[in-house]
Formats: sequence, structure tokens, C-alpha cells
Amino acid sequence: MQMLALSATTPSNTIPPEGMVCHDVRNPLQRSEVLVRKGSLIGAAEVEALLQRGIAELHLAVPASDDVGEDEAAVRLAAAIVGGGVSAGVAHFGQVTLTSNVRGLVRIRADVLEHVNQHAGVLVMTCLPDCATDTSTPLGVVKCAPLFLGEHVLTSVEAVCRSAGAVLDVEPFRPRRVAFVAPEERLRGNAFERATASLGEALAWYGSSFQTVIRVQAATARVAAAYRQAIVDGAELILAAGAAATDPLDVMLDGLRAAGGEVDQIGIPAEPGTACWFGRLDGRPVLGLASCELFGRPGALDLLLPQLLAGTPLDAQLVRRLALGGLLLGGPARILPYHAAETDAT
Repeated sequence: MQMLALSATTPSNTIPPEGMVCHDVRNPLQRSEVLVRKGSLIGAAEVEALLQRGIAELHLAVPASDDVGEDEAAVRLAAAIVGGGVSAGVAHFGQVTLTSNVRGLVRIRADVLEHVNQHAGVLVMTCLPDCATDTSTPLGVVKCAPLFLGEHVLTSVEAVCRSAGAVLDVEPFRPRRVAFVAPEERLRGNAFERATASLGEALAWYGSSFQTVIRVQAATARVAAAYRQAIVDGAELILAAGAAATDPLDVMLDGLRAAGGEVDQIGIPAEPGTACWFGRLDGRPVLGLASCELFGRPGALDLLLPQLLAGTPLDAQLVRRLALGGLLLGGPARILPYHAAETDAT
């Protein structure tokens, strides 16, 4: 792309046959009137006419033989970087907005994003990774910064994404059968019902539901039997409540071991929610909830549920990743929709 500055004194034989205006061209006699909008493609005749109207100077970008206009370039960039579950909008002034077309978990390959943005004139920005998103939610923007982009730049970006994968995709949530196990002595009054209702509402947003709800006596054998019953009933995820996480021999933990399961970690790096714990039974994840997770308060569960219901294994590697952005005091930066009413009321 070649940039030209044309004035009324510019010889007519140096005016290119076609170029793109780099700025709004205003009527010198009436500045509020825009004669030509930035980004408009005009030919030699239009250029001559503008100069004759007293335009002091006209900045024109003249495309090279392999240059692609900003809107077409933005469309191609968007097509290259998006994966499944993401839609690219209509290009406008060299910019395309990316939105989710499914409810799911946003996956972003940061290394590919960085590689793409190393190309001159290419600007790609996204939302935070590993967030739950709803349909029609904006996830990012692709912009062609100059008025033209070289074909070689576009083909390079396309090659990067073919080789390394899309920058951005949305992994749909998968319906899961979930069990809830809690000791009746530790969720007194209507606390058990309140917890079940609150957790059920959150699960429903993801398309999952409780398969089994067990109110159990706080005895190791009874708790072990409850865990086993959840497996027999087909639970793919077990939520447990009422454990004293500071006691490694607590009945909820010992009951899991007695059922043949394992307690993998007590405590996770998210606040509220540091008292959460996790383990496994017959290959199914068991997530122990802190008391603050039971009644709709934003916390660690909001970081874990999207991952688990998108198919991410519950293991130490996942939990360690929660530490970055895990300080949720005062509400997470991204409030999930099932907290919206509570947030609006405060």
C-alpha cells in the first residue's frame, strides 16, 4: 500500500486511478458536511472533483496489487481465528465482532493469539479465557488496522491457525447427572432444602440436573453408602457438603475413602471457597463444597462448574489454574447469569 498526499497543485497525471480515502473529507465552506467518508474507495475523477472544490489536501491510500481492503481482510481474519461455537459478524470499518452461538465454556489459545497479533496491521482482542458464556455474547473483536492488508499477511495468519488451531472457540456444556450428598446434622432447619434449590438452579443453567439427593446421617458407614448409592444411580458428578475441611478424618472425607474413593486435595486456591476439596470415586469426580458455596454466593463453584460441565477433568492441574483470578471477594469480575438477580438487588 502506498500513501499519497494530494493537493490542488498536484499535477493531474500523478493522480492514481483508484485509492481509499484515509480521513473524512469535509466541505471547506461548511465543515459539518462530510463529502467523503474515511475508507471510501474513489477514482481519479472523484479526486479531481474534490480538489477543484477547494480541498486543501487529500490523503489517499493506493492499494498494491496484492492488497485486500479492510472489510474483506477483517472477514478473512475472523474466519481464520474462530473455532466451533463462535460466529463472526458483518465487517464494518475493518472490524468484525465475534459472538458465541452456543452456551458453553470459552477456550482461548493464548499462544496462537499472540502469534496472530505479531502480524503488522492485525488486531485481535478477546474476553477472558475459561469463562462461561451464553449465546449471542460478545467474545472478541478482529480489526484490520490499516485501510488495506497485504495478501501475504492474510495467508500467513490463515496458515498459523490451520497449523496451531483456532484462537477462540466455545465448548458447549454437556448435560450431566449430578448427585448431592450432605449430613442432615450439619445442614439444619431448611438449610438442606435451600442448598439443594440454589445448587439446582445453578446446574439448570448449564443444562444439568440432580439425579440423586441424599440427606445422610453423619456416620462413616452411612456416608459411604450414600456415595455408593450416587454411583449406582448413575451420577457423573457428586457434590458433597458439610465437611470440616480442617479435619482430614472428617466423616465426609472418611466416608469417601470407605466407599472405595480417594480424597485428592483439601483446600483450593479460590476465595470465597478455600475450604472446598475434591476427590474421586469409581472414576467420577467428587467435589466437596465450602458452606459459602451452598446458597448462591459467587465463589469457587462458579470457576469449577463451567469447567467440569464442559468436560474438563477435576484434578490438581485444573485447581491450580484457578489461582490466577481466584480472588473473588466482592464478587467475581464475571458474574454468571444465575447470580444476576442477586447482583441487581445489591
